[in-house]
Amino acid sequence: MDMAGCDILVLALPFSDGLLRLTAAVALMAFVSVLVVAVFGQRGQAEMTPEREVALATGHADRHTVFEMAGLQPLMWLLLSLARTIQARQLKLKLRRILVAAGSPNFYTADEYLAVAMLWGLVGAAVLEGVNILVARSVSYTLPLVGFLAGTAAAIYWLHTRAAKRVREISRRMPYTLDLIALAMGAGATFTEAVRTVVHEDPDHPFNVELNSVLAEIDLGNTRRDALKNLADRVPLENLRSIIAAIIQAESLGTPLSDVLKQQATLLRLQRSVRAEKLAAAASVRILLPSLLIMMSVVLAVFAPIIIRAIRGELY
Repeated sequence: MDMAGCDILVLALPFSDGLLRLTAAVALMAFVSVLVVAVFGQRGQAEMTPEREVALATGHADRHTVFEMAGLQPLMWLLLSLARTIQARQLKLKLRRILVAAGSPNFYTADEYLAVAMLWGLVGAAVLEGVNILVARSVSYTLPLVGFLAGTAAAIYWLHTRAAKRVREISRRMPYTLDLIALAMGAGATFTEAVRTVVHEDPDHPFNVELNSVLAEIDLGNTRRDALKNLADRVPLENLRSIIAAIIQAESLGTPLSDVLKQQATLLRLQRSVRAEKLAAAASVRILLPSLLIMMSVVLAVFAPIIIRAIRGELY
């Protein structure tokens, strides 16, 4: 009876030690949180970006993100302060470009989205550590770090995927939009009126959203040249940059814009056809190896009995 009790006690020691470490870690985190709130004594306020100011000025509803949640504001302000102190200029510039290409979701700045990514990292660290405690009955010091890095990287990768998808949608829509603008201008409309008509048909499409931003900049007093250049800076597409350069050159030379837009739309379709032919040619080469493997497997399946009998010497 005493030996059994000793065995139970020995088996319970690792879990008790892990539980004590977990309790100490939670207490330390609570103490640090209380200390931070007591020292700073205020809730953080996110930066008001120019894009957000323009959106609010034009009647759009304000955003509702984790920065505006009362329960998460102290934590998000702490993460935002940490993100601002991180000296990673190239990373922040890349984040800013990706945010703009993704349509400036929730008007995040690079620092704000880095803080959101770190929040994802904290969630990943908590999940991995919780699973480790439930399964292994112990506390790990490396799994939270792995979870934090994985969560932060997942947030940045998700944003990159969203931006790439949006850019692809814009690229697919460009030839048809250019044709519609050219037709409207051929019917007597100005460039601004034609763009406004196209945007009105489908205002939620990413390319029409960008064109609507161009119209808003023109209405606010910017020149058409500057508004189009800003469009080329927002959307990382080489075809769009060449189209805008052609439009600006046509304006300076006095060439009819409708003819230029038709030529650019035709050129985009031609480039798409050439790209499709290249992909088809590459696909025929790539499918050769799987086809050979399938053929070899079929041949082996058919002749396997004969081969096995020949190996065993039972063929004759």
